[in-house]
Amino acid sequence: MAFEVIKASGQTEEFNIQKLVDSLIRSGAPEYVARDIAKQVENQIKPSMHTKHIYRIAKKILRQYSKTADMRYSIKRAIYMLGPAGYQFEKYFAEILKAYGYSTETNRFIKGYCVTHEVDIFAVHNGIGHVIECKYHSNGGIPIDVKIALYVYSRFMDIKKAYELKNEDTVSINKGWLVTNTRCTSDAIKYANCMGLEIISWKYPEEKSLEKMIENKKLYPVTILSSIRKSSLDKLFKNNIILVRDIADIDEMTFIKQSGIDISVARVLKKEADELYHNT
Repeated sequence: MAFEVIKASGQTEEFNIQKLVDSLIRSGAPEYVARDIAKQVENQIKPSMHTKHIYRIAKKILRQYSKTADMRYSIKRAIYMLGPAGYQFEKYFAEILKAYGYSTETNRFIKGYCVTHEVDIFAVHNGIGHVIECKYHSNGGIPIDVKIALYVYSRFMDIKKAYELKNEDTVSINKGWLVTNTRCTSDAIKYANCMGLEIISWKYPEEKSLEKMIENKKLYPVTILSSIRKSSLDKLFKNNIILVRDIADIDEMTFIKQSGIDISVARVLKKEADELYHNT
């Protein structure tokens, strides 16, 4: 029987069991397990239920099958935990870019033609400079609208014009980016495509979305670890440990020393990081 559910944005849509199955498969659950879980979830859903409640039901059942898959299913929530300020999201996305071959610098002041701008991320790849503005939200109900896209593009053009007039830098700036952990309105995407502004959001573009960039190289934030607590997060961020692979790629004693976390807690986090990064 068809029924509608309420998304984080407040909009309603018809419940699609295949979308739930697909998300569970992406988390690492075998297809037969994903379909079984989705059917159990469907039996518990009531009309006009919020998708966040559906997520919690699915996550609870998934955890019974696989702790690792349960963690992977939590990627979007883990990114929300980077907040409430957006600074950690900027650092996190900079780490993602590094994994794709970019050199990055966060919070750099760059003199434009008219004014000086503080750029969230300045990235260089193959001699080309990319001016990147990150827009972070701690919940999924706030889309990025066309006004933000206009603002980001105008800043990029001011910087680009200044670089072109100087004509003395080895790096040419020819790409502006708008990156968000939520979604963009259709007008924002339409404007960006028209002006050549790169947009990276949770589900867009399909093959280079934030979700895909994370999953393709297993670039999970440390907030995805199920045993993580705020006190541990503060220490990890302070010591520039942002990705799960930062933990998984070093031995236990090195991690304990670098993180500054209590030994017993560090060992639990190290075990979870190894399971998530090396065994999926």
